[in-house]
Amino acid sequence: MTPEIFRKEALEKLSTPEKLDQLIQVTSPKSWITLTTITIILLTGIGWSIMGHVKTSLNAVGVLLGGDIHEVVSTSQGQLISLKVGVGDRIHNGEIVASIEQPELYQQLEELKASLEERKFELKELLSYGNQDTKIQQELIQQQRVSIQSQMESNQKNLDFLKSQLETERGLLEKGLVTKTQVASTEQQIETVKNSLEGLKSQLVQANSQKLSIDFEMQQKINLNKQRIAETRRQLEHLEERYDIQTNIRSAYDGEVVELLSDAGIVVNRGTPLFKLKNSGTGNRLRGVLYIPAQDGKKIKEGMQALVAPSTVQPQEHGFMKSTVTYVSEFPVTQGGMMMTVKNMQLVQGLLTQGALFEVYVEFEEDDDSYSGFSWTSAQGPEVLINEGTSCMGKITVKNEAPVAMVIPAIKKFFDLY
Repeated sequence: MTPEIFRKEALEKLSTPEKLDQLIQVTSPKSWITLTTITIILLTGIGWSIMGHVKTSLNAVGVLLGGDIHEVVSTSQGQLISLKVGVGDRIHNGEIVASIEQPELYQQLEELKASLEERKFELKELLSYGNQDTKIQQELIQQQRVSIQSQMESNQKNLDFLKSQLETERGLLEKGLVTKTQVASTEQQIETVKNSLEGLKSQLVQANSQKLSIDFEMQQKINLNKQRIAETRRQLEHLEERYDIQTNIRSAYDGEVVELLSDAGIVVNRGTPLFKLKNSGTGNRLRGVLYIPAQDGKKIKEGMQALVAPSTVQPQEHGFMKSTVTYVSEFPVTQGGMMMTVKNMQLVQGLLTQGALFEVYVEFEEDDDSYSGFSWTSAQGPEVLINEGTSCMGKITVKNEAPVAMVIPAIKKFFDLY
C-alpha cells in the first residue's frame, strides 16, 4: 500500500476548488467582539462628552484659621524686665503680662515723693509752732496793747479827776474863791487828756489791725502750703499712673498664648510684639484662608466649591476637606493685610514670592460622624484633629462643564475658525 503523501483535506480542495455550495466566512467571531467593544467605547465616549462633567480647578496655598489671633504689644520703650506668660497659658483682659524698666520715671517718682514729704513737714511746723518771726511780732503787739490799755486807764482816771475838779472850781468861781485863769487851765488839761485818749484808742486799733494782719498772713502761708501739697499729690498720682502704664504691660484680650515673640532682657520699643494670643471664644469656627495669584483671582466667586488638604494630612490617602468660598478680596492684598490675617511674617514672605495675591476665605462642611468633625472626600477622613495655624493647600473649582464644550473651542482654534 502506497503511503499518502498529501492530506485528505488538501486533496479534496484540489478536486473541487470552487465549492460553490458552501458559505464564505468573511469575519471571525473575535473580530465581531472587537468591533462591538469599539462601538460601545465610542458610544460611551460620545455620551460622556455630552452628559459628563469636567471640573476646572485652581491650586492655592494658605493657612487654617481658628479663633482670632492677636498680638500683645509693648506700650512703652525700655528693657523688658520680665515676661510673665508662657505658651499655653490662658490670660484675661487687663491682666499684667510683662514688666518694662523705666528708670527716668522712677527717679521722677522718688523726687516727687521726697518733695511731698518736705511740704508736709513744713505744714506741720506751721500748724504746731508757727513762724518764729510771727510769734515774736505777736508778742510785741500784745505788749504794746497792754501798754496802751494801761495808759488809757490812767488817762481815763485823770480825766475823771479833772472833770470833778472843774465842777468844784466853777462853784468856787461863782463865790469868787478862784480865778477864771485857774478854771481855764483845768479845762485845757481836760482837752489834753481827751486828745491823749483818742490817740491811745487809735494806737489800740492799729495794734489790733496788725495782729489780724499777722494772723491773716499766717493763714495764707498755711493755705499756700496746703495747695502746694495738693498739687504735688496730683502730680504724684498722675506720675504713678503713667509709671504703672509704662512699666506694667496688660493684655487687651482674653485667650491662650500660642507663640512668644520676645524675652526678658531685650530692649523693646513702643508697639513691639511680645507674644501672640488666640481668642478662642464662642463662635470662632475653624476656617481657611487661601491665596490665589492675581491672574486667577477674578475667576473665583463666592459660593464656589473648594477642597482643602492640611499639611498634616496626606490627600492621596484621606482626600480633601470639603468647603465653600465665602469671601474673595476685590483687590490683591498687601503684605500688611496678610500679616493682619496670617500673623506669620515668614509665611507671608513665602507666599508673596508668587507675586500679587487675592485673598479667599472658605468655610468647611461639618460632619459629626467623622473624627475631625469635618466632611472629607474619602470616607470619614483621618483620625487626627485639625488645628488652626496649620498650613494647607487647596483646589477651587471655577468651571464644571461638559467635555464637548471644551473640545469644540479647541477644534475651532486648531482649524483657525474663529
